Amino acid sequence: MNQPADIDPEILAVRALQAAVTPGLDVTALEPAAARLLLNQMVASLNDGQPELPKVETFFIEGPAGKLRARLYQPAAEAGQGVIYYVHGGGWFACDVDTHDRLLRVLAVESGLAVFAIDYRLSPEHEFPAALEDCLAGWRWLRGRGVGENIAVAGDSAGANLALAVMLTQRDAGQKLPAAAALLYGCFAPNLRTASRERYGSGAYGLTGPRMDWYWANYLGTHAAAPPVLAAPLHADFRGLPPCYIGTGACDVLADDSRLLAERMREAGLDVTLDVWPGLTHGVLQMTRDVRAAREIVTQIARRLAGWTA
Repeated sequence: MNQPADIDPEILAVRALQAAVTPGLDVTALEPAAARLLLNQMVASLNDGQPELPKVETFFIEGPAGKLRARLYQPAAEAGQGVIYYVHGGGWFACDVDTHDRLLRVLAVESGLAVFAIDYRLSPEHEFPAALEDCLAGWRWLRGRGVGENIAVAGDSAGANLALAVMLTQRDAGQKLPAAAALLYGCFAPNLRTASRERYGSGAYGLTGPRMDWYWANYLGTHAAAPPVLAAPLHADFRGLPPCYIGTGACDVLADDSRLLAERMREAGLDVTLDVWPGLTHGVLQMTRDVRAAREIVTQIARRLAGWTA
């Protein structure tokens, strides 16, 4: 395994553990269901030792095409007013509330806010806009359950894309927006040939440029030739959106997606904070068990969201 010197050594140790769980995994060479199972196993292998919470409830809500599994994490015996609506990543192809369980627990503990997440439909079986429609159903379910006005939205990777699209949809419909957003190493438009893709996309740093193209092709499906703005929200009009925190690892093929998004949001007059984390790679925030920097960053994000929803 290549081990670039600019990656945090604790991430390299995690990558070795993951390689032992699923040696030689290439999700693009397998049937989707088999690839998804193996990828989820690899990610979930980092989930043990989760923080205990007074209440973690798993249930189902109505979605546009059937039941959606949901999970609510409450850091106090009595739920307060603030909630983080979290949209998981996984290339619109994999992951769920189980693969992100430790991250969601840490967010709840460190923010003091309840955290709500759903399993949305995945590609390539369900192309755009299925995942977005499900995420909108989750947002509207949460808004309709008397949880208070102070809801933040957050997401990682493909989840950041979907979280941003949820906000744009709500704004365009004249509906209530979240108090703030945290968009974490997101993918915001296909076919970007950026410096970060050139520098970090070959495979030595984890997620590759070609695999990201494969995720995009799965997600867009019949929309690939002309992606709608809600699928490629980098090209959206951002006026009127709430304060946004944007974070990305410096050693991430998608780092320039975040830089470009922050630049365009600032041009639209938004309150935007961009952090580029030295030595960190894509997916690092699911490594809080093993990577100190990941724990510190999740804590900072949690407290920032708590401040915005106070």
